[in-house]
Amino acid sequence: MTEIETMSKSEWQVMRIIWTLGQVTSKQVIDILERKTDWKPATIKTLIIRLQKKNFLRADESRRPYIYRPLIEEDMAIHQSVNNLFDNLCCMKKGEAIKDLVNSSEISQSDISGIIQALQEKAETAPKKVDCNCLEADLK
Repeated sequence: MTEIETMSKSEWQVMRIIWTLGQVTSKQVIDILERKTDWKPATIKTLIIRLQKKNFLRADESRRPYIYRPLIEEDMAIHQSVNNLFDNLCCMKKGEAIKDLVNSSEISQSDISGIIQALQEKAETAPKKVDCNCLEADLK
């Protein structure tokens, strides 16, 4: 499996374009990112090449211009990224991190309804208190 944590913030920006469009030429990516950033075309091409080397992208080289397609689905990348982050947090801090994320993110009413539903379901089996998992059990 491709390790999503190796994807840089800049590479994420390139991948978001490719996920949104499904398949792209480097010129399309360059046109979009030149409007959004101050990156030069050479920088953007380098990012595309890096993403290929990391097995996030595949190029159809049978014709020109090359057509780039994602090798990892966006939902899977997001899932891996979020889980990698939360694996590094103290169990006692995860709830606060989720609350901070909700408060600082623009999310739709339907997403909010889905989050409320998930929390209501989770509440049925959630413990009253979550213990810290930062130290080994014998060190506490």
